[in-house]
Order: sequence, then C-alpha cells, then structure tokens
Amino acid sequence: MNYLIARKKRTNNTYYNIITEKQAEFYTIPDDLNPSRPFDNNYSLEEDEWFGIQNFTETEYCIPILQGEFNSAVNNQIGNNEYLLVKFFCAYQSDNFYCFQKFSSGTLISRKWFNLREPILKSDQPIFILKEIPDAVYVKDVDTLYFKKLTDLKTIFPNIFDLYKEATDAQTETFLANDFINLDESYTTDMVKSANRKRIAMATETLANLDLEQRNEIHTYIRGYCPNLSFSEENSTFDIVNEEHLKLLIFGIEQRFYTTLVGNERRVANSISRIDTQ
Repeated sequence: MNYLIARKKRTNNTYYNIITEKQAEFYTIPDDLNPSRPFDNNYSLEEDEWFGIQNFTETEYCIPILQGEFNSAVNNQIGNNEYLLVKFFCAYQSDNFYCFQKFSSGTLISRKWFNLREPILKSDQPIFILKEIPDAVYVKDVDTLYFKKLTDLKTIFPNIFDLYKEATDAQTETFLANDFINLDESYTTDMVKSANRKRIAMATETLANLDLEQRNEIHTYIRGYCPNLSFSEENSTFDIVNEEHLKLLIFGIEQRFYTTLVGNERRVANSISRIDTQ
C-alpha cells in the first residue's frame, strides 16, 4: 500500500490522511540518488546529482515520523476545507520510501476545467499538482535523506537549515574589519545581504588556515583577476564599496578565478568541488 498524508501548519507532529493506493505510486523515485554528495554550500549540483545525509535518523535534523514505523491508522482524514492549511505532503511508498513535497501556492491551480471523460465545467474545485520528483526522498533501508535544494526543506525539516552557514552580524563585522579591507562609509554591515553572508562564513574558515605569506599571495591573485577592485599600495587594502566588490573579494579569497589552458580565457567558478586525487 502507498499512502499520501499531510502535515498542517501550527500542528504538533500531527498528520492527516489524504489518499491510499494499493499499487499506484504518488511520486517517481529517482534512479540517480546514488552516489550522492555531502551537502556543500559552495557546490551546485549537476542535473543527475543529489545531496545525501547518511544516518539521517541519528541527526538533529530528523523529524519523528521517520524514527518509528509508519502507521496511517493513527491519522485522521483531512477535511476538504483544510488543504490551504497544509505545510507539506508526505508519501510513504513501497514500505521503504518517504517522499516529501512542500506546499506552495504555485502547485495549487484554481481555474475553470473539465474532465475529458465527464465534460462538465468545473470552476470551484482547485487542483493540487504533485511533482513527478519530490523535493526530498528518505530511503529507510539505508537511513539516508536525499534532496536537491536545501531551501525546499526548511518547512519540512526545521533544523536542517543549520547546514546553511550564514555569518551573523558580529561575524560579518569581524570579517569586514580585516586589515586588508577598507570599508566605505556608505556600505555598512546591515547592507550585507544573505548571499554574501554565506560567502563570508566560508571565507572566514579559509582565512583562518592561511599564514601571512599565503595571504599576500592571495592579495596578488585578487589584484590580477579583479582590476576594477581598487587596491591601495600604501595601505595594502582593497576598497569595498558595495555588494559586488565584496563578492569579488571573497571569490578571490576562495581562489575561484582561473584561466583556461587552451584559449587563455579568464573565468570564475560559481561552484567548487575538491577533486580526490587518491
């Protein structure tokens, strides 16, 4: 049996039954889940790749429904007027797969329509669209959660966003106070947006592992690739005036700029992944 259930907003671990199917599956289980990649803020998945968190039930991100046996008998049937209160959907399939899909207004269609087998105009019956591939798949027999976008999971696994490192105000201020940064008065800590705060969290770790000589090499590297990023020879500082300047500086710290061997074309890597040479 396959089950589709829902969790509503402002309910304490309470699920509601929607549909039960003997054979039909609600979601397609991807055939490219493995090998999965550990989550990395700096890596953009290829089309056939998934992030995976192994031993998921042992992490602080796990939710109670995954920590026991599935039992739809303890759930009430959802009411017809309760769907707009849904937080996310969960399908339990083939006694092994938990498929999750967050609720969004984009998947709820309210239009005039008719069934080809019963051509009667309908206008007051909204339709919810199930994705072919869910936002996340938990595979019970390997205790692993697979997903593509961490942002899709925030309403399903509230604690999982801890994986998404973002510099706090204090950490952002500390980074901007580095002696190689000359921060313009018009650009303040509260103007640093989420994307750059995530980059700051990453760059802070990188800088902590660099000695003085390596930092100087990085400064030379940045100057070579970012001629529009003003540098003071006298003070050995980069002028940071806006978000774009800060992004370029951090990309330089992370050594994301490179030149192709053939063609001598300069490029920037928007996603990075270490290569195992073993």
